[in-house]
Amino acid sequence: MEKTELIKEIVELQRRINRDMREHTLEAWMGLNLTVPQVKSLFFIANQGTTNSTKLAAALGVTPANVTGIIDRLVEHDLVSRLENPDDRRSLTLRVKEKGESTIANLRERRIGHTTEILTGLTSAELNAILQGFHLYIKAAEAHSSRPKHK
Repeated sequence: MEKTELIKEIVELQRRINRDMREHTLEAWMGLNLTVPQVKSLFFIANQGTTNSTKLAAALGVTPANVTGIIDRLVEHDLVSRLENPDDRRSLTLRVKEKGESTIANLRERRIGHTTEILTGLTSAELNAILQGFHLYIKAAEAHSSRPKHK
């Protein structure tokens, strides 16, 4: 197979893996009393450590006014805290609370469990082949991201 055909097939397989993960993730999210934008916001805030509504809005691609309701619901569910910035009272600092961290951990554990179940059916040789492939992919991705960007 030619290199371009190999790349096409890899991209297609990655798309199928992503679809499987999305379907499993959506199933887990359906058990939460949260909307998709609220879950995305929860993950964004957790990944940032702390953030504000302007940064959250930019990450979601909406206006700061649009995230107000999302933040309100996350605060009501006791998943996120909203604290006044002592240096600028108009600015609020968002941070994930213990219940939010627990919710995220549960979602991640379910995803790991799903992946583990799938991989358990493979032989050691097959697992080693996947492992090698992932190492090569990460190596290529890291080399790509370290290249200077052309504008």
